[in-house]
Parts: sequence; C-alpha cells; structure tokens
Amino acid sequence: MARPSEDHLHAWPSYRWFLPILWGMGIAAMVGVPAIAVIFLNQKHYLPGWVFGWISSDREIQKRQFWIALLGIFAFWVGLKLIKFGLFGEAARNVYDKISLKLGGPKGRTSDEDHAKVCAVRNERIAIFLLGFFALEVFLSWRSLGNPFGEHSLYDVLFRFVLMLVVFPFFLQVSKCLPERFILGIVAVRMVTGLFFEYAPNLGSPVAHLVRAGDLTLWVLALLISLALLVSSLARPKLSS
Repeated sequence: MARPSEDHLHAWPSYRWFLPILWGMGIAAMVGVPAIAVIFLNQKHYLPGWVFGWISSDREIQKRQFWIALLGIFAFWVGLKLIKFGLFGEAARNVYDKISLKLGGPKGRTSDEDHAKVCAVRNERIAIFLLGFFALEVFLSWRSLGNPFGEHSLYDVLFRFVLMLVVFPFFLQVSKCLPERFILGIVAVRMVTGLFFEYAPNLGSPVAHLVRAGDLTLWVLALLISLALLVSSLARPKLSS
C-alpha cells in the first residue's frame, strides 16, 4: 500500500538538502565576483572617473540619491505590474509571462513540494543551520548592548534594502509552517528597524539601549523557536530505505 503523500515528501533524498544553499552561494558569487572585479579595477585606475564619480561621502547627497533610487525601484515595480496587466501590449505581456515561468522553477512543482524540501520541522539539517545562525545573532546582539548606532553609508543601506525586497518574497512563498513564518517575521522586523536606525542614527540614539535590548530579545526568541524545530525534526520518525 502506498504511503501518505506527506511521507513521500519527507523521503526527499538526503543529499539534496543543501541545494537551496548552493543556489544562494551561486547567486552571491554571480553578484559578488563582478562587484569585487569592478572595485579592483577602480583601485588600479583602469576605469573612467564617471563610473564611480556619482558616489559621494556627503550625507545629504547620499540621502537624495537614496530616495531617487527608491522612487526608481517603485517605478520599476509599477511598470512590471502594468506589463503584467497588459497595458503595454500583448507582446510585452507574453515576454513577462515567459520570464515569470522560467523564474518560477520546474513545471508542475508546487510550493508544498518546495516547502517539504526545506521545512525545518522535517529536515534536521535546516533546523541545525537556523539554530547556528540565530545563536550567532544572539552573541553579536549581546556584544552590541549599550553601543550607540553608527552612521553607515546609505549605499550599503540601499543595497541591503533591495536585497531584502528580492529575497523575502521567496522565503515567504516557501515558508508554510507557523514557526517558520514567525521566525521570518522576527527577521523582517529586525532588518527593517536596523535599516531605519542606520538611515537616521540620531533618531535612535536616545533609545539605543532599549532598541539593542529589543534586538537581543527577538534573536533569543528566534533561537528558542529554532531549537524547538530541531527537537521536532529529530523526534519525527524517518522512513526506512
């Protein structure tokens, strides 16, 4: 007699658990290697001055460029929605649909199957990864207790904001379990507050100690949830091969 579909999903080959991590490393390499190459060429003065001439160390200029970039991202998003609805013609809509289909993954694969491969409730390796990650965040938050907020480059803030906009919808689509959604919410709150106080550190200076304590509390909560996920994954019965 055939086993339930849930057991079939849980029987995903053990050597495939690291594929999402490899995909992430590959994407990071595709973005990071060209960036490092460009920085290296700029240091050797092989690039013309206009390539990085727009980058400024003045905070006010950075703020103007920051908001211009955000408006550009918003306009790009609105343009994609208009193309999706066919307001730019059927040809543009067909191209959009083809690209979306390519980025959506293999045909016939459901979001439940994607979730089954990386679910921390079923996969102890993912749970261990989450546990190690949040343990590191707890340690870093504990070390930063009492420290004021530093003034970071707004270009770094913008890059992390765009990265969050790209990555979070994917994790939100894959995450189905309530504990995973809760952890994702903790990470989202922490990233949004972190980006806000890096953009305007003077606003957070009077309450820096409270914000740091709140960060530590959130990471401890995420650590406890990841520990519970690990216990659940280890206690879950495994199928005999």
